[in-house]
Amino acid sequence: MTDSNGNTAQQKGWYPDPSGAPVQRFWNGTQWTEDRYDPSLAVYGTTPPLVPGQGAAVRNGLLWVIVLLPLLSVIGTAQFDLTAYVRASLSATGPVMSPGYALVQFLGFVVYAATIVLAFLDYRGLSRLGVPRPFHWAWTFLTGAIYIIGRTVIVRRRVGGSLAPIWTWVAIWALAGVVAFVKTAAALTELAPLLENTIAS
Repeated sequence: MTDSNGNTAQQKGWYPDPSGAPVQRFWNGTQWTEDRYDPSLAVYGTTPPLVPGQGAAVRNGLLWVIVLLPLLSVIGTAQFDLTAYVRASLSATGPVMSPGYALVQFLGFVVYAATIVLAFLDYRGLSRLGVPRPFHWAWTFLTGAIYIIGRTVIVRRRVGGSLAPIWTWVAIWALAGVVAFVKTAAALTELAPLLENTIAS
């Protein structure tokens, strides 16, 4: 067994994590354990503060629910009849509130509120596990994307892990963009004559 500098380290003790995470990992004399600590948080004369090991509950289901929640909005947008809504809006004298439009707005609110609640629970869970200074849940009030990115990067830096939640979120929003573009293009194509008449008059 060697440490990250290539030095032989056969006795029990704390050594740089071989995964490359900026923490130290305990070598029990024969193999690596799941015990880790962040040396930057250590205080002279005290026991090193433990942090979760690889595969610990820092990869819980809460983050993945936050990542996947926008799929509800994507499904709502895909089911929304944009053509009928635009046609009704052009012929109406005031705002149009169709059931489909109300559903899309409701799903957007549900996703936003659920993301905030889940981010709080996730943050509290990480704090209880001993993850030092986890990314704060209150950033979710701006957008869930900030929490997903910040939480993933901080946990990866302190404990280890992958960027899969970020890339999954990017893929979902790319899908949302494609769905919105297809729906808009289809609506404009079908309503082009009506729009031309409205503009001309």
